[in-house]
Amino acid sequence: MHQSNPTDDVVRTVIRRTELLAALTDQPQYKRDLVEALACSRSTIDRAIRELESLEFIARTEVGYQLTAGGRLALSEYRRVEQAFTAIEESGSLLRHVPAEAPLSTTLLDDARTYEVKPHAPIEPLQELVSRFETATRVRGFAAAERIPATRMRLYERTVEEDLTVEAIFTEDLAEFLFAEYPEQVRSSATEGAFDMYAIESIPYELTLIEQSDAQYVFVFVLNERTEIQGVISNDTRAAFEWGESVFREVRSAARSVSPPE
Repeated sequence: MHQSNPTDDVVRTVIRRTELLAALTDQPQYKRDLVEALACSRSTIDRAIRELESLEFIARTEVGYQLTAGGRLALSEYRRVEQAFTAIEESGSLLRHVPAEAPLSTTLLDDARTYEVKPHAPIEPLQELVSRFETATRVRGFAAAERIPATRMRLYERTVEEDLTVEAIFTEDLAEFLFAEYPEQVRSSATEGAFDMYAIESIPYELTLIEQSDAQYVFVFVLNERTEIQGVISNDTRAAFEWGESVFREVRSAARSVSPPE
């Protein structure tokens, strides 16, 4: 006979009684107040209270029922998980193009902006990234293809003539292409500017980290099987940026440092 998992029972109870827990977030409530606020019958409220009391998520006091520390944590965690599932669902059309083993986190998706490529405007998702380059003080990332030649030129100018610092990880194919097609420009970036280059065999998506004096941004470019950009997920929260930094460090540790040909 299948035995119920106690943890599963707790989760089901929290899901079923979320509205009551939320009703007690700001202040204690009497039963009559909960009946009115939740538009439920007295018997439903009685049953919900018994369940939550048995888990010690709420407690009866002289001023009504109130959340315990455990109840407040349970509600907070439920909302966090609910938000994560919502973010995954909203990004689903892009995530299906990401390899299953690729490093991802709902931290990237929380409060993110997503754009999908339109057939008539294939570089539209890159426009925000390009605009952020102009005031960036540091750029890090990894890429599989050159997307906008003008961006390469601008990065070159800013690393050589201004104070931009760049760490770039290219796929082996892209590194070979850049060294063959733009040897002087690549050499100047490395020798005259703060531009460190690495190469790696493959990447799960393209990632760019941009730091400005007062903000930071992480961009993840989702690729299809032809390494064309399918869409972009961008986020300017500190948590998402820190996640992006950890992914960049992981990929860089697997890459090899490269120098432009003499």
